[in-house]
Amino acid sequence: MLFVLPVLFSGCIGYEEIKVVRIKDVTYQEFRGSTLRLAIVATIDNPNYFNVKIADANMVLRLQDNVIGVVTQVEQVALEGRKEKDYTIQVSIEMKDMITNVLNIARIFMNDPKNLSLSGTLHVKSFLYSKTFQIENLSFQ
Repeated sequence: MLFVLPVLFSGCIGYEEIKVVRIKDVTYQEFRGSTLRLAIVATIDNPNYFNVKIADANMVLRLQDNVIGVVTQVEQVALEGRKEKDYTIQVSIEMKDMITNVLNIARIFMNDPKNLSLSGTLHVKSFLYSKTFQIENLSFQ
């Protein structure tokens, strides 16, 4: 009975949408083979009353309209409930076209990352409940 009640009520709770407000900073970590690892500092708003974890992020990184590569999250990130806060997210980017994109990435880090955008999904979970949110054209600020 103690196990069944939380399962029944978890369907009634639901998640409010987790919002990635802005990307504040991007730090290069390493480049191996065709994979680039970065640390992204993002301001994320969790309007829910409970803590959640970003369990998975699958996105596409674009420079203007050109796809640079597929972005995946390296480790889970715990978001505090009812807070808008900066979090560091470790990501891995599988580069689509190595030579062209390495030059684009170098140009971006030397100049301004505002031409970059992310689109894809964030999968969050808390206890027995999980939900996937769509992210569209999130730009770097």
